[in-house]
Amino acid sequence: MELDARIMIQIGAVIASLAGAWGLVRNQVASLKQRQEEQRKYVDELNRELDTVENSVSVLRQQITVLSNILSPSNLEEQNRWRGTISEKIKQAEEDINVLRKMHNGSHPKIDKG
Repeated sequence: MELDARIMIQIGAVIASLAGAWGLVRNQVASLKQRQEEQRKYVDELNRELDTVENSVSVLRQQITVLSNILSPSNLEEQNRWRGTISEKIKQAEEDINVLRKMHNGSHPKIDKG
């Protein structure tokens, strides 16, 4: 009987040991699940921020492309030629106005109704 009682005590100790280990495993699994959820939320936030940054970079690249096209040497040359043409036309118009002013000296001759 002693053997039987000793075996029963050992089996009870093993079962208690397994139950304690099972409790620890459950606790560790719950802790790991919580950490995994926190990390998932953190990664989701990082992805949202990354999307925002990528959108901003895309907009800035588009703006840089537009500005580089505006400031390209060929475009600047064309704009400067256009400005030069307009400037010459304005000078010519001013000269024409001055000629017309000189033709009309500001006095009107009297006209008799006759």
